[in-house]
Amino acid sequence: IDQVDANAISYIMNAIYFNGSWEKKFKKSETKLENFRGYTRDIKRVNMMHRAGKYFFADNQLFSAINLPYGNGAYAMTVLLPHEGKSIDEMMKSLDAEKLAAVSGQMEECVVDLKLPRFTTELELPLNEIVSKLGAPSMFDSGKANFSKLAEGNVFVSKMLQKAKIEVNEQGTKAAAVTAAVMLTAMAPEETRNVEFIADRPFVYMIQDSQSGGILFMGQYCGTH
Repeated sequence: IDQVDANAISYIMNAIYFNGSWEKKFKKSETKLENFRGYTRDIKRVNMMHRAGKYFFADNQLFSAINLPYGNGAYAMTVLLPHEGKSIDEMMKSLDAEKLAAVSGQMEECVVDLKLPRFTTELELPLNEIVSKLGAPSMFDSGKANFSKLAEGNVFVSKMLQKAKIEVNEQGTKAAAVTAAVMLTAMAPEETRNVEFIADRPFVYMIQDSQSGGILFMGQYCGTH
């Protein structure tokens, strides 16, 4: 919060912070400046981390998915990478909680040649319109809001916002924001195969609590600005 409104009676905040080290760290010496193809014609240059090793992996007609565990495996990042010619929007429209669970059920341990950008993303997002569309518009209306158990008078929510920052590097991930959803889990492998996972185009990432089933953070990376 940069400025305090003189008319405000309360600021209500909820924060979450995540700092995870990869179970299998990337070597900085393997990070190279490489091409990243976003949604514009310009080819961007990003710091691409590289590691070959065993990861749980799945693919289908739209995208491939990989599970990157942190520490002892209590948390993990799942990366969803649309195939060539497919967009993030097209991929996400095909997914719901049940289909995500099905993808996790198809995961098998593979030897993966993995490339993933090193990146930092920051975002400030107004939530008034989003929360209204989710079914709670009256809290933002001074004539309809009912916060009588909180304070006397004509009280309403003037502004709701979310600030988020995520940093992904060779050591792991630091992130801070607020969100929740469902998880992916990994099945035991039947046989080991060799695959490539080259994240040189826009992708979606999720940081999951493996035990509770919550998606703590979710975002998309489309290249550096």
